[in-house]
Amino acid sequence: MSQGECTSEARASVLDVFIQFLKLGLTSFGGPVAHIGYFQREFVERKAWLKSSEFASLLALCQFLPGPASSQLGFAIGLHRAGIVGAFVAFLAFTLPSVLSLLLLLWVSPYLSETNNQLLLQSFKLLAVVIVADALLSMGQNLCNSWPKRGLAMVVALVLLFSSVGPWPCLIAAAVFGFFVLKESAPKLGGEISHDCYPGLSSKHSWLFAGVFFLLLCVFLVPPRLLGFDQNIPVLWSLASEFYQAGALVFGGGHVVLPLLQSSLLEPGLVTEGEFLTAYGSAQIVPGPMFSIAAYLGAVAGPDSFSVTGAAVALLAIFLPGFLLLLAVLPVWQTLLQQEKLAAAVAAVNAAVVGLLAASFYQPVVVSAVHSIIDVIVVAAGFYLLRFIKLPVICLLPLILFVQVLIG
Repeated sequence: MSQGECTSEARASVLDVFIQFLKLGLTSFGGPVAHIGYFQREFVERKAWLKSSEFASLLALCQFLPGPASSQLGFAIGLHRAGIVGAFVAFLAFTLPSVLSLLLLLWVSPYLSETNNQLLLQSFKLLAVVIVADALLSMGQNLCNSWPKRGLAMVVALVLLFSSVGPWPCLIAAAVFGFFVLKESAPKLGGEISHDCYPGLSSKHSWLFAGVFFLLLCVFLVPPRLLGFDQNIPVLWSLASEFYQAGALVFGGGHVVLPLLQSSLLEPGLVTEGEFLTAYGSAQIVPGPMFSIAAYLGAVAGPDSFSVTGAAVALLAIFLPGFLLLLAVLPVWQTLLQQEKLAAAVAAVNAAVVGLLAASFYQPVVVSAVHSIIDVIVVAAGFYLLRFIKLPVICLLPLILFVQVLIG
């Protein structure tokens, strides 16, 4: 495509962007891989908002950066079609249905009997085992396709299971290992997108958005006592800090929020283990992005018993870093994505997140959910149905719940 050419002969209205992404937000079940398929059919094949080469190039960029790949892709499509307002409208329309669904589930749960709550909680825990096992296998096959990467993933899993080292040092060490040791080809891109498709962005904006990203990350990494909080750290500040850090370093898809948020939310007592796994299970059965789990956890951990403010802060904090990075890299991405050392560092981080997920698969997912041979059978059957029969996740929960009622 020649420089200065853009496929959008007439840019869509913000309302049009909102309507199209709201439809997808209401119907996009199946996780980020499925979301990308929905976007391809809707915006390349049906609406022709993008050429297939443009779509492939944007997808390569979103998978290369940390953050929620499908939400970043939707954000970029909205930006391409209706400017910066269109980008945020696309995000809100795609995310709002899942957020409202999760908050509704949380609001209804206190009205259930203790027995029903226990059955539902155990069902969500077993569902989490099935889904994390499937995600772990898929990510292992895709991201650990060489022995150095497999070895790195195993080392990270062992370090997390048998030491007090947290996930952040592991990710940083993996990036350094990849940059200096690992051999990785730069990703092959599907075409070039003209800057005319993003008229509001330039290299100057890259530095601005990158600066905001790193400034917020540094502020949230500063020990709270240095900011004058003493021992009484405001809950909303804690939520913003933990969710921003998670959103800034999530490579490998939404499932990686599980290990990254586990210690930061469970150890300070912001949420209980049961609430954490219930949130994770709930996020699997609603449409839209996996990162919407932040709304559920923020509402639970916020200053009130059902904190809408906590939900909003957590949701904004987990999505913001991925969008800032996307805006920072878009004007210069053709150059950056061809750097082999950078590609190797990202490949190593992706392998490390497989190790993170493997460690979290054992603790807390398996340890808290599997207590009997019946649980093992339920998990094995659920994994078979999900992996090989391709049964939708939304259909698995009632089946697992039915088994729990029979044996309960």
